[in-house]
Amino acid sequence: MRETFGINVYKEYFNFTSAHFLIFGDGSREELHGHNYKVRVRAEGDTMAGDLVLDFIQFKPLIKGICDSLDHRTLLPRHNPHLEVLEFDDRVEARHRDGSFFSFPKRDVGIIDITNTSTEMLAQYIARKTLAPLPELIPGAKLTMLEIEVEETPGQSGFYRVDLREER
Repeated sequence: MRETFGINVYKEYFNFTSAHFLIFGDGSREELHGHNYKVRVRAEGDTMAGDLVLDFIQFKPLIKGICDSLDHRTLLPRHNPHLEVLEFDDRVEARHRDGSFFSFPKRDVGIIDITNTSTEMLAQYIARKTLAPLPELIPGAKLTMLEIEVEETPGQSGFYRVDLREER
């Protein structure tokens, strides 16, 4: 018999409001628009000292901080072949292959290491930002799975799940 332990965390303050536009598979893009995103986290793993998978008190500020870093920003993907993102001292310019051009104050932009600003890619980004500091933040954590869900409107979300079990 195999047992699984895990946590679900979806606090009201796990949210961010951002502008974005998708770039479709054919290279075209949608109009610039925004969403009030909500983030939900699910983690599974072995229990550590105290019979916890993760300590909520230590874990929640990590997710909130990631959400806060995306809040009130225009999100641009750093790695989309149809979009050139140029950073200057005071501004960020985004040039799409269709000739459209955006210029934003630098402080209002979040350039993120993803290929597109879809909910699925935002979820992957948040998962990576969650996992990177975890060994130092919660040294005893022994996660086997992490899932991040990003909801852009009620009833419409994307998720990213990563299996963290070592290959045997």
